Amino acid sequence: MTEIKVIGDILSGKFQPTLTGNRIVDAALIDHFCHNLAVALGLPLATVHAEHNWDLTTDSGQIYLIDDQILAVTDHLRGNGNVIAVAHKDLLRGQVSATQQELANRLSLHSTAN
Repeated sequence: MTEIKVIGDILSGKFQPTLTGNRIVDAALIDHFCHNLAVALGLPLATVHAEHNWDLTTDSGQIYLIDDQILAVTDHLRGNGNVIAVAHKDLLRGQVSATQQELANRLSLHSTAN
């Protein structure tokens, strides 16, 4: 099963964006988003998880849901087929409907291509 990594903050390396500036709050907000998304997609909770120590590289076997404010600074990732932008406000509020729809579109395109 494809692993889904949610990136809303980065705690290591030179580039360390945050959601709110508070690590504890950021972790709770991202975990809440992950939980809501896993439930909405009917996936095991372990399949959708936060990645706080991401090094700006991607693995083709995983899907990356990245805060659109982080992607605005890392444009080289936008063309990557396994990267999906998530609205910053959606991460803050735990709203997953737009991301759920985008994932469904991507996954159906991927399954028809195989």
